[in-house]
Amino acid sequence: MVLILKTGSALANVRFAYGDFEDWIVGKMRLSELGYQVHLAGDYETLPIDQPYSGIVITGSPLMVTDIPIKGSNLCNWLLEQQGNGIPILGICFGHQLLSILNGGSVGYNFSGTIIGSARTYLTKAGQNDKLLGKLSPDFAVYKSHRQSVSELPESAEMLATDHSGIIDAVKFNSNTWGVQFHPEFNAEITKKYIQEKQDELYAEGFNVQELLDQVVRVDYGDRILIRFKEIVYENMIADSLMVTKMSC
Repeated sequence: MVLILKTGSALANVRFAYGDFEDWIVGKMRLSELGYQVHLAGDYETLPIDQPYSGIVITGSPLMVTDIPIKGSNLCNWLLEQQGNGIPILGICFGHQLLSILNGGSVGYNFSGTIIGSARTYLTKAGQNDKLLGKLSPDFAVYKSHRQSVSELPESAEMLATDHSGIIDAVKFNSNTWGVQFHPEFNAEITKKYIQEKQDELYAEGFNVQELLDQVVRVDYGDRILIRFKEIVYENMIADSLMVTKMSC
């Protein structure tokens, strides 16, 4: 059972047209109806239903992670416990920033303001050898929509990818915990809809909105990352099962 920890919802008109974060994650991971459960983060005090989860995906959110008192909350303590138990975890955008803070890192506003649309990310040497991202090209196009980013990595974390300006795009927090600043669950249509819905604030920041729309490209990196994460979840389940069998012999 994969847990989707929902930290927020997509913009209203985006949801109306295309669904919400969990719908896109489920679709790209190709999860069956019985293969996942969604838990609303809410006030970060209520825990998911008590059952063995094989993997966790933490969604994005329109909220700013620095505005939420997450440290010490029941849900975040539970997340750290799952991380310590080796459960595969993937944080997306807000989820990536959340994991960074929980592991001792820092998050702040982007110096350049809003980052949105298609952009390129560049794998570090560690990223090129990583079991989640390593099968991708050394640099590839991604979809983005964020005003904050990780400003300081936790001591134990490893940087896997950055953008052209040095913004941290992907992190490995431990052997089975990752965060990505970009949105592997997005597609070109969703990305364009986000730009359209944010056009007033983008104009105010000096963006050429039509140029942003024209630069959105169709890519399949998101499917590949989320399918690979699902494979890692299954590989981890098999390894755990073999260990239990060995111990019982």
